[in-house]
Amino acid sequence: MNLLRNHSNRTENEFKKLLVERYGLSQSDFVLKREEGTILAKIVTEEVVDSSLEIDVSPDGLKAHLSLYPPINGGEMFDYDQLLRIIEENGVTVNLKTEKIKNAYELYSDFGIVEKILFAEGIEPISGADANLELKFDPAQSRPKVREDGSVDYKNIDNIRLVRKGDLLLTKKPATAGVKGLTVQNEEISPEEGKDLTIHIEDGVSTDEEEKEYYATCDGCVTFHRNRLAVSPIYTVPGNLDYSIGNIIFNGVVHVKSDVLSGFAIKAEKDIIVEGIVQDANLIAGGNITIKTGIKGDFKNRIAAGGDVIIGYAEKANVEAKGNVELLKYSYNSNIKSGGLVTAVGEPGIIAGGRVMAFSEIVINQAGTTGNTNFAMAVGTKYFFEEELNKLKDTKDKYEKNLEKVEEFLGKLDTTNKEILKNPKVKQLLILRKQILENIKKTDEQIQKLIRSAHHSRPRIKVMKTMYEGLEVQFFREKLTMREKDSKVLFFYDDKYERIAWVSMEDKESQYD
Repeated sequence: MNLLRNHSNRTENEFKKLLVERYGLSQSDFVLKREEGTILAKIVTEEVVDSSLEIDVSPDGLKAHLSLYPPINGGEMFDYDQLLRIIEENGVTVNLKTEKIKNAYELYSDFGIVEKILFAEGIEPISGADANLELKFDPAQSRPKVREDGSVDYKNIDNIRLVRKGDLLLTKKPATAGVKGLTVQNEEISPEEGKDLTIHIEDGVSTDEEEKEYYATCDGCVTFHRNRLAVSPIYTVPGNLDYSIGNIIFNGVVHVKSDVLSGFAIKAEKDIIVEGIVQDANLIAGGNITIKTGIKGDFKNRIAAGGDVIIGYAEKANVEAKGNVELLKYSYNSNIKSGGLVTAVGEPGIIAGGRVMAFSEIVINQAGTTGNTNFAMAVGTKYFFEEELNKLKDTKDKYEKNLEKVEEFLGKLDTTNKEILKNPKVKQLLILRKQILENIKKTDEQIQKLIRSAHHSRPRIKVMKTMYEGLEVQFFREKLTMREKDSKVLFFYDDKYERIAWVSMEDKESQYD
């Protein structure tokens, strides 16, 4: 047959070009016409041309296209089996679309030109997933808190993330290698591997063998920056504690490299260290507090430690320590309370003005100054005795009220009846009553222990150099005001006469040294 049908997507001009280039025809060798929307080429030459085909595999190997060109003037035509063999000889064996091949062959058999028929598709590789991190804590954002009334509290900044030893900090889902693909010619295609992330472990962090879970090895502040994970038991403020930092609540040690400004607060479960000056600020520590330079306030401060307090100097300060208080230089017009001893034996070692309380001993170089008549020192009693006693009494009262409720309920029951005693709720109440009674007993023992330890057996006040007149001395409930200036004085409590006594420490043979 000398008729070719255009089943490609070529336009009329493009179809003419195809006939010229592929079949070697001239413009006078064919006549184009249309029939039911299809472009037909009537061949008017007697030249014989065999059929041909093209198999085009995409550069990535994932697609194969088939083009079929029927013969003219009785040229050689291949059958369907031949077509399949040719496809196989070209190596195209994966995911053949047989229906599309058949449809293309049917059009070809009817002298139709078909081009770019997608007859095979490979299997695309699946790229690996990138490593994924999941933080188990909210990253610090250094943002002020908004109060209920809508105003902004610029002193309380959300800038510290606290963790406890053993807390899960971060989980890592490793990168995956991905899944291999296949070309239409059955060649493997390597997938793009997911990008991995390396977590750099610093102090305070441990991980499992597979490096999938990361844990805190200590209490502290967690930081995660540039894939570096750390937990520090010390929170360091590089400069002043001011609006740029805000108030601090921390479960470890807080170290301020400069000053703590007025109106700010630090609460640490362990120690607080301040290199500079503390103004009218609040410092509360479960451990020790060290203020290397000193405190300069106006009594609008509170320095409270569960351990010792060490201060360079104190001016109009409120200081309390369950342990000892050490003044490296002096204290003027300050209120100092110590559960142990108070010392100021450096240079100049002066305490003047205010009130100083210690449990066991006060040892200073100089007591008072000229004209200072508002100064008191007290020893012998724990300053926190009443507070702790009241707490224990409140605890005992709560236990006793709970016991009354249990007893009231049990009193309505016949506890001699064995069947009633088998009731689970009654059993629980009997166990609860026993526990409450044990707690009351323990609390009573704590109260008695506190009372026994509330007063020191041999408290002392030692003025190593000069004592000025006007000093008020107190041992337990007894008070004494010194009317004259003196030096090297040791105060003690005379149990025999139940009064305050003092001697000169210049007498080296004194039994009170």
